[in-house]
Amino acid sequence: MENINKIDRGAFIDVYVLKTLNEIKWEVKKNIKLDKRKEEEIDKKMSLLLKDLINSNFKNLQQDPKGNMIYTMLPIVDEKENEKVRLSLILYYTALYYDNVDLLYDLLKENISFNLDVWSISLQYLDISISSKFDRKKYVEMIKTCGYMFINFAKSIETLPQEEREKYIQRFEKLISSKYDLICNRLEKCTSYYNIFEYLFVKENLDTFSDETYKQATEGQLEMICLCCRKIYAKETCDRLNNLMQTKGFSNYLCNFDLMMKLYTDEELEKLDYNTSVAISKFARNEEGLNKIIDFIQKRPDLANRIVDIKEEDFMKTDNFTLIEVCDHFWYLYNQNFDLMKKAMKPKSILKRVLGAYKKGIHK
Repeated sequence: MENINKIDRGAFIDVYVLKTLNEIKWEVKKNIKLDKRKEEEIDKKMSLLLKDLINSNFKNLQQDPKGNMIYTMLPIVDEKENEKVRLSLILYYTALYYDNVDLLYDLLKENISFNLDVWSISLQYLDISISSKFDRKKYVEMIKTCGYMFINFAKSIETLPQEEREKYIQRFEKLISSKYDLICNRLEKCTSYYNIFEYLFVKENLDTFSDETYKQATEGQLEMICLCCRKIYAKETCDRLNNLMQTKGFSNYLCNFDLMMKLYTDEELEKLDYNTSVAISKFARNEEGLNKIIDFIQKRPDLANRIVDIKEEDFMKTDNFTLIEVCDHFWYLYNQNFDLMKKAMKPKSILKRVLGAYKKGIHK
């Protein structure tokens, strides 16, 4: 201990505080975007807090098995307790940053977990620009029920300018409040761990679907909206999709709505199979491919889910009759030797074509 007394403890504490602060901020920045000016302000407050903690506990020095001194901010050896202290510092830094410490207390009193998964911490809960739009008691309840929706919404708008971001927040508050009872009813019936409405209000969906569409939406339509997440559609597609949902109760999710709406009428879209939309979307790289896949689907719509496992190059260089036989007779197509399968089925496709089996709708 004599050597330790010779250490400039003030300088060491400053180094320790800076290192600890950097570690805290590294975790915070993994989850939320910090404004530089505000960050510097909170750094100063947090540094004072850390120094107070260290100065009050610095007498708690330990030695490792080799006799080296271990400096810890708190006299804790237990790893779980260390993790709790670490998370507490991250949460407190974030609460200071958002000027929302009271909300942090309220969320913790309700035993709300901030550990989203092994990589993420749900720091978005503390964003005062969002939480301030809700009644506090209601906000805490909604976080307990569907906090992941708040997280994904916040992430989707975090890079926007403040004025634009505020407009999305106002829409989010209005829409999630109007659909909250329906969301709760659906979640009560959900038996899987999959968060069915996880991306319901992300920016891309708010850009695609109007407020009126959200307000009128049924459970099935809300699920369709979630499936559309991360996709950006043409304005004509958005207008038609919103109109179909509001006037026809449309809820049939399809791959590549932009393309499907160019190819099909409103009535046809209602009946169109998802697998069919995937197949058409995959092979419609040009007019030739589009015409070929539509012809294939017209002949054998039941094979739409199988044809997608064939490479585009093989699809384009093989006649549809042979493709039908390959899809109909081989159980596993993905990454298989297509030339061998094609060679085996070609004679059968020729014979059936001569006999008019395809025209008669004979599949076997």
